[in-house]
Amino acid sequence: MTLSRRCLLLGLLAGGPGFVCRAAGQSDPGADSTVARAARGRSLFEGKGLCFSCHGKNGEGLLGPSTRLASRPSGHTRPSVADVAALIKSGVDSAHSISGQLMPARGGSRLNDAEVEAVATYVLELEKGRKPE
Repeated sequence: MTLSRRCLLLGLLAGGPGFVCRAAGQSDPGADSTVARAARGRSLFEGKGLCFSCHGKNGEGLLGPSTRLASRPSGHTRPSVADVAALIKSGVDSAHSISGQLMPARGGSRLNDAEVEAVATYVLELEKGRKPE
């Protein structure tokens, strides 16, 4: 029996035409949504990324106002995920820090590029005053 016939049969048994069957290795198209990336970013922010150690678990900023992320106005421009990810990847050195607080590249963690983008998505949600679950 071919995969498509198996999927059709499973779909009919599982509840009708809305059932979706994927071949091994195919990902769920909704898994890379902004909501899913923000949720993954939150997990990384609070864990492996070490972000919480300076920015606080809720983005409240533990080292002073310059480390606050939650509900922080973004100024005149709206940063994109790519903008925030670039900042996380490069860090903030003494020449660019307004407050004197430094941030090592990738926050001093070993996040890969996809993980950095997930954290950036989460950070943008924090700045908007939302904390994704």
